[in-house]
Amino acid sequence: MFVTSLDLPLRGRERELAHIRDVLVHGCTEGSALLVIEGPPGSGKTRLLRACATMAQEMGYAMADRPYTGRREEFPRPRYKHGPFARHGLRSGRGRARPEAGPPLLLLIDEADRLGVEALETLLARRAGLHGHHAVSVVAHRSGKGPESIGAVLATPTGRRDRLLLSPLAPAASALLTADVLGMPAAPSLLELVDQAEGLPRLIVALLTGLREEQGLRIADGEAHLADRRLPQRVRAEVAATMETFSPDLRQLLRMAAVLGRELEYEVLAPMLRTSPSGMVQLMDEAVATGAVHSDGVRTVFRSELLRRLIAGSVPASLKRALLREAQEARRPRVPAARTAAPGAGHGPGHGPAYGDRSGSVALNDRRSAVVSLVAQGLTNQQIARRLEVSPHTVNYHLRKLFHSYGVRSRIDLLRAVERQREAAPRLTG
Repeated sequence: MFVTSLDLPLRGRERELAHIRDVLVHGCTEGSALLVIEGPPGSGKTRLLRACATMAQEMGYAMADRPYTGRREEFPRPRYKHGPFARHGLRSGRGRARPEAGPPLLLLIDEADRLGVEALETLLARRAGLHGHHAVSVVAHRSGKGPESIGAVLATPTGRRDRLLLSPLAPAASALLTADVLGMPAAPSLLELVDQAEGLPRLIVALLTGLREEQGLRIADGEAHLADRRLPQRVRAEVAATMETFSPDLRQLLRMAAVLGRELEYEVLAPMLRTSPSGMVQLMDEAVATGAVHSDGVRTVFRSELLRRLIAGSVPASLKRALLREAQEARRPRVPAARTAAPGAGHGPGHGPAYGDRSGSVALNDRRSAVVSLVAQGLTNQQIARRLEVSPHTVNYHLRKLFHSYGVRSRIDLLRAVERQREAAPRLTG
């Protein structure tokens, strides 16, 4: 029988909790502080705020949303007189420098990226009402969605301003969270699926809860094993709800990209979206900010394979087939409608299309220059893919583009054409 605790432990956030503790101690002993917690959807921002509230109450903080008259007997007392904060010289939750002042105040704001004008005014008015107190404000918002209201909060006078970025859980922490949800350790087959969530706590909890609800798990040898590889409805609904918070353009991009594979190919997606690669810059920035995809400066991929599968699963099968056909067409080299061969240009053995047919020079970006260099070393497409850490399909795509740009049909002719261009470069520029 699976038993789940109603209040799961906070796993893998020791660094973040230590940071929060340090800010709260500052609020008790030194003065006001502002801590902004930032992370993608499902990274555990709300859970961390709850831990912050518990920690603050144990230190004697008053919650800012509770009305206080200022009478000393109404101030909350800590739950214990001696504890982990005793080494900071704190007694009864009061700072050393303020024996006659009231308790420090804590203001928690979750989902701050959704703050409107009225909510902002209320927030700022509340902060203004804390003037003269030692106040700590903890504001959580989605990565890349820090609105103007966050800037306004940051602009208010505080003694300390910190920013805390939530990273995904490490695999060991994900395994502990899995055991917490199920009440027992997980077998390797189940952990393999959990690892596809790439450390997003909310996605992990939704996945495990859904598997349990739909009898997708079995118990053997004291471990939870995966009995059904179908993804449960609960986790599908969780991802669908998150997708609804994205802009329509971003939802379209993610659904199309998820169908095509783990890596996002700009030059394939751009024509499918009826735009250009440069027209996708802002949209890709938005996609990366949500945490759905990750870019290392070379490739952009879905951060979580589980997330990609769930997004792709929301696309009807018939539409998937149509998108795959459209992507295949977008990858096909474009041949000009009319091409006149230069006199004497041969296509017999040993001859490729004449390089002279192409006017001007071909501009090579860093990626295609790297492909040409590795082709010159005699590497296969598979070897080039491993060297550049891209898929073989991506290498094929770049080679087709290069063949078309230079008007050639083989690797040998490509290298000859590139060499001719390099030799002609001084004459072209001089």
